[in-house]
Amino acid sequence: MPAKITDTRPTPETLHAVEEETAAGARRIVATYSKDFFDGVTLMCMLGVEPSGLRYTKVASEHEETQPKKATKRTRKATKKAPAKKTTAKKTTAKKTTAKKAPAKKTTKKA
Repeated sequence: MPAKITDTRPTPETLHAVEEETAAGARRIVATYSKDFFDGVTLMCMLGVEPSGLRYTKVASEHEETQPKKATKRTRKATKKAPAKKTTAKKTTAKKTTAKKAPAKKTTKKA
């Protein structure tokens, strides 16, 4: 008699347990390499392994509130004006006579 299909396939409970173990391992690795809490939360949410109940939008808004706002200085950059074009008469150049060079001889290898 052939084996039943349910006998060869894993149950949904075991699949869920394996997924939780994998997510927990990924969280540990992310926590190891992240610089701070916000960086860790960002990476976990990007990977999809965040713990249940963690909302990135809430953490991001709290992080923004705690960060001091950067004071931006508005400085005016000196604008460079293009020099005015001078209208000059066309300069004529005397043609120099040059001696024509003889074409270089090509050498071929003899086998």
